[in-house]
Amino acid sequence: MNVDFIHSQQNLSETQRLASLGKIYGFLKYYHPEVAKGKFNWDQEFLEKMPQVMNATNKVSLSKVYLNWINGLGTIKKCRRCDANENHFNKNFDLSWTQDTTLFTNELASKLKYIEKNRNQQKNFYVTNERVGKIKVTNEPTYNDFEFPDEEYRLLGLFKYWNIIEYFYPYKYLTDQPWDEVLLEMIPKYRKTSNKKDYHLTIAELIAKLDDTHARIGLSAKRSKYLPVKISHIENKAVISGFYNDSIAQQNNLKLGDIILKINDVEVQAEVEENLKYVAGSNKNGKIKNTYNRIFNGIEKSVELTIKRNDEIEDLRVNRYDFNDFNYGKDSIDIKSKSINNQVGYINMGTLKFEDVADVFESFENKKSIIIDLRNYPDFIYKYVTRFLNTEKKDFSKLYTPDINYPSRFTFKDNLKTLRSRKAFEGKIILVVNEETVSRAEFTAMAFQTAENVITVGNQTAGADGDVVVFEYLGGYKTSMSGNGISYPNGMETQRKGIRIDIKVTPTINGLRQGRDEVLEKALEIANQ
Repeated sequence: MNVDFIHSQQNLSETQRLASLGKIYGFLKYYHPEVAKGKFNWDQEFLEKMPQVMNATNKVSLSKVYLNWINGLGTIKKCRRCDANENHFNKNFDLSWTQDTTLFTNELASKLKYIEKNRNQQKNFYVTNERVGKIKVTNEPTYNDFEFPDEEYRLLGLFKYWNIIEYFYPYKYLTDQPWDEVLLEMIPKYRKTSNKKDYHLTIAELIAKLDDTHARIGLSAKRSKYLPVKISHIENKAVISGFYNDSIAQQNNLKLGDIILKINDVEVQAEVEENLKYVAGSNKNGKIKNTYNRIFNGIEKSVELTIKRNDEIEDLRVNRYDFNDFNYGKDSIDIKSKSINNQVGYINMGTLKFEDVADVFESFENKKSIIIDLRNYPDFIYKYVTRFLNTEKKDFSKLYTPDINYPSRFTFKDNLKTLRSRKAFEGKIILVVNEETVSRAEFTAMAFQTAENVITVGNQTAGADGDVVVFEYLGGYKTSMSGNGISYPNGMETQRKGIRIDIKVTPTINGLRQGRDEVLEKALEIANQ
């Protein structure tokens, strides 16, 4: 019996059909020259086609729906520029689904291939490139009062988001779960949500699947309140590792090195396991740290914590605060730089300003070592600082940006370079990093790692680099993702992995209790050698 005939008669599941609709909707939106001009109310087109897709039970009837749709969109002219060879980053590119003849007829597959080969080369109504390369989502309809929309709009929101990631997220190829599988998994979940809370959790679960610390979404208008402490994942425990405000933490009887065992009488580990899938993060440590933020902060004014301090277990009623109450970083007297001893200087990149740089390096010109602390979020001054670290310009990063004229392909840009000076510092440079070294701090570290005599000390950084893209999820919710691809010049990835570390040092609970900065101690030891 003819195999094609058998496939043409086999019923397709509702999830298969809806997934194909989501893909066709996005493909035509970004590839079809007439659709890309904004000539159609594209969301309305989707809503009109959805019932037809649900009624088309096999590939023949399904393909007919799509062929009729495409044929009604206008003639596609032959593209003379589409065959030009460009230096593309192709790890995210895969349009093989358009040629799946178990799902589509040969006629439809050929039509989709023709659209790819003669794709839009003009401005796209729905997306453009910003100056730095990342995309800007444009001209999307505004949907107000859509906190829990009907099923077709829930699916529309899913498909709009899925396609933005499919075609313009530079790190799609690094996600734990293949993006195609995410679509098939999430369609039934979006369909069966029965209330606003479940719907919001489902959206959060989708965003978390980017495995990107830059991936966030604001689903509540209520302002969260915060504990006055930083909580890190140390020795597989939730540990107080720093203060947002020392005096407020002291008022609540919280100390460095306290291990939090329970929150409101529920085991912290159980809370982490329940919430982990709703929280984005580039690596395991980042996901857990962000999950701690989710479970320990909230709208309630206080929480009950069970802590372990040394060998004693205590129950504490701890207040939460508006983050502005901490004046975190505003009343800071943190130094920009200091001379640790005759041989070693220290720079805090979190407080250093452009106008300070030349004077600081001039004051350190006779030092044998400089420790540069990047456990913070620095100003955008990395390039100027490299003038004092390098005697020649050096490549420090490879960059690739979304190609909106060939969506899902990315274009390599010229390698990013440092500055140089004949008066660059000649001694040893020790970079200090940890999980709070994120995004711009990681980018800065990569540039500083080109110095002649540099050592990087600390523990895994956030693994989230590349300019952030902010756009709307259907319903007016602000969401974000990493927008440009960043790697070392040799192609070694920093996304998810973090920057290269030469000497790994992880803080310990005992060290925190003793008030020690073990990472900085190691840096100082190296500097004094």
